[in-house]
Amino acid sequence: MANVQRQKVSPDTWIKLGIWIGAGVGVAFGVKKILDYIKPDQKRQESETKQIQSELEASKKKKPASYPASTYSGWAASIAEAIFGFGTYNDVIVNIFRQLKNDTDFLMLQKAWGNPKRQVYPDGFVFYSTGKKLELGAALREDMSNTYIKLINKILANKGIKYRI
Repeated sequence: MANVQRQKVSPDTWIKLGIWIGAGVGVAFGVKKILDYIKPDQKRQESETKQIQSELEASKKKKPASYPASTYSGWAASIAEAIFGFGTYNDVIVNIFRQLKNDTDFLMLQKAWGNPKRQVYPDGFVFYSTGKKLELGAALREDMSNTYIKLINKILANKGIKYRI
């Protein structure tokens, strides 16, 4: 039999291998933590979407929507544009809420806003920022002053709409 010589592995190689394995385990652990953090948010968002849809269906039985679906989509886009960047076009947003006539209209706007969240870029938008995913009420509360939020809620209450921002 031939005499096979085994090469010795230097201690530096073992240290490098240990570091790479440790880094891999650390990355895998970090990815798992991120996924665990995202999962409940996805489940909550699905639940909120189903809740909005079921409330909308029940509300439509009582009173139909006052406008076509495209109107609510346009309003949602207008609200997103009004809160984009520095400053807020409060009057645009308030005028949209003045046009709502019943609970169905509010829910249609909320549904048009997103799932129930929409990616928005509130004040202080930094280029290449990913913004935030917010539901309609949270986006408005973050961007508007309390005075305007109270005004919108007063408008909703005066029209007999049970929902508030």
